[in-house]
Amino acid sequence: MNTEQPQEPDDFQQAWQAQSAKTKLTIDADLLIREFQRNQSGFRDTIFWRDFREVAVALVMIPGWLYLGIVNALPWTWYLTIPVLIWIAGFMIVFRMRFMQRSSETDEPLIECVQRSLVEQENQIWLLRNIVWWYLLPPTLSIMAFFAQTIFTPEIPLLDAGGWSDYLARLIVFLSMSLFVIVIYYFVYLINQQAVRTQLEPRRLELLALLKSLEDETNGKVNGEFPLLTGASSFAVSPRRSFATYLLAAIITLLGMSGILYVAYQMDDMILHNVDEEYPKLSPFAAVRWEEDQPEVKVGEEWYRLISINDIPSEEIVTYSRDTFGDLWQKRFEEDLVELLTRMGHESGENVKLTVESLKTSEMQVLKEVPMTRENRRAIRNEARAREEAQPEQE
Repeated sequence: MNTEQPQEPDDFQQAWQAQSAKTKLTIDADLLIREFQRNQSGFRDTIFWRDFREVAVALVMIPGWLYLGIVNALPWTWYLTIPVLIWIAGFMIVFRMRFMQRSSETDEPLIECVQRSLVEQENQIWLLRNIVWWYLLPPTLSIMAFFAQTIFTPEIPLLDAGGWSDYLARLIVFLSMSLFVIVIYYFVYLINQQAVRTQLEPRRLELLALLKSLEDETNGKVNGEFPLLTGASSFAVSPRRSFATYLLAAIITLLGMSGILYVAYQMDDMILHNVDEEYPKLSPFAAVRWEEDQPEVKVGEEWYRLISINDIPSEEIVTYSRDTFGDLWQKRFEEDLVELLTRMGHESGENVKLTVESLKTSEMQVLKEVPMTRENRRAIRNEARAREEAQPEQE
């Protein structure tokens, strides 16, 4: 059995350890300033191209936003996003012009370079920490205003039954779409805060430590290590690749908003009516009105007195609707014409032949291949909704 005691460190080993604990890394100031300026140049390039992309994407989206609004005849709240885009682009330009720091000169003292870089770093940290107020909140409010106007507009029906069920359905759709927007923007907020924690804040701390070391040292040497400030240019960026990424994001945003618009305006067809509905909600008429029991219909931009549909006399259709649906016979004739004709034993198809009499000339006309469309039926239903809501006010 080995009973030898472990040997104590000799005097030389103890002296070496003590000296190692007191050793400080010193960096030549001239070498440090070259590495620092190179790194800071890469950082400024990244900030410049980031600001350039934000401004460019905002300006590119403005004509696209106008085009979507005009083509789809969208309500006025859609255009609230245009001043928001102008605000974002203008804010970025003004912020950069006001707080942009000039580039360092080669013969400039290192301490002045560090002080200016520290100011620049703190400005960027403030910009990203307050991104909610100048970048995320304005478009959130404008988009939610558009959702509210679109979804809560009475002319856009959601449920056949009115009252609380209709209001609740609209509220659920509004909250769902708003939550979708909020989740996306919250994700953007988290990404920016992570950049502050992992990139900007560590650089700021290194700048503070470097500035303190420069203020303490007078012999041209600097104590400490500054990997973020003197390392490889980790902030280098490919402007072409980054701009393409932001442009793609803008296109996806526009397509996404177009999809949301389509869902909102087709809600009556896509959600609240069964896709496999037995009787499609179609109509050949852009509008319907009544002269006693005689239907007058609008086809295109002209009004006619309806004589027959596919050679079925209008009097026969009206009589069947009154006998089948009672007090709702006019409503079913206007909004459920396909079901009405099918119950009578006549399939309407995608196009119908209308025999009509012009209200202007009293001339009989035969309109062949008149398309049956959902847009026509929706317009008729919206007009009926407007009449129902106006009736209590008149009473």
